[in-house]
Amino acid sequence: MYSSAFFMSDHDGRVFRESFFSCDIFMDVVVDALCNVVSASPAKAATAIVLQAERELQPWIAKDDDQGQKMWRINQRIIKLIVELMRNHETPESLVILASASDLLLRATDGMLVDGEACTLPQLELLEVTARAVKPVLEWGESGLSIADGLSNLLKCRLPATVRCLSHPSAHVRALSTSVLRDILHTSSIKSSSKSVNINGIYPSYQYFSSGIIDWKADIEKCLGWEVRSQLASGQSTQFLQAAAKELSCSISL
Repeated sequence: MYSSAFFMSDHDGRVFRESFFSCDIFMDVVVDALCNVVSASPAKAATAIVLQAERELQPWIAKDDDQGQKMWRINQRIIKLIVELMRNHETPESLVILASASDLLLRATDGMLVDGEACTLPQLELLEVTARAVKPVLEWGESGLSIADGLSNLLKCRLPATVRCLSHPSAHVRALSTSVLRDILHTSSIKSSSKSVNINGIYPSYQYFSSGIIDWKADIEKCLGWEVRSQLASGQSTQFLQAAAKELSCSISL
């Protein structure tokens, strides 16, 4: 039923896609609709969503009026669609298209520190699926290396904001940010399936991808140190940061 919208005439398809983000009636069926679309044509689904999202995605700014709430709802739905597509690791075509839309992913996660759980949670969910997508991408071998690098660049860019979320007033935000960081740490141990490469006469069965040179633990610990010093300077408690560091097996240097 819903997947046919992506095979309608240009006008009808445009009307459907615009309503997909703006109409409340689609909120409850968006996941089922997306699954149907992806099954029929993953590449077309991802392309349509990226094109529409690039037009509809709004800045994450704090606004208490009706217009501000509408902007947030549109952003939440856009991210929901992207997250569901990226979770489907059985459709590499859609993952490639989404991972290649680096500017869109940066815009979608550019408001993590805006007050409000409703604003922060969707962005953390997007970072979580990004971190979890690294492993299946690397299983593609050499063809997945550049995609993995793009995903890692997004995670690295948003690392300071993710660490700052560890001291968020919302327990849900703190838990999700910890989960994101745990998944990021896990990418350090992932190896890329690839053809054997002759390295000084050695033919390894696996090859680390270029983003593997990132020392994620060191970077996270550095961000934790910055955040703890900032909290102490402003007279705030570092209890949540200390607890998260312990859970992640990270140390904090002051």
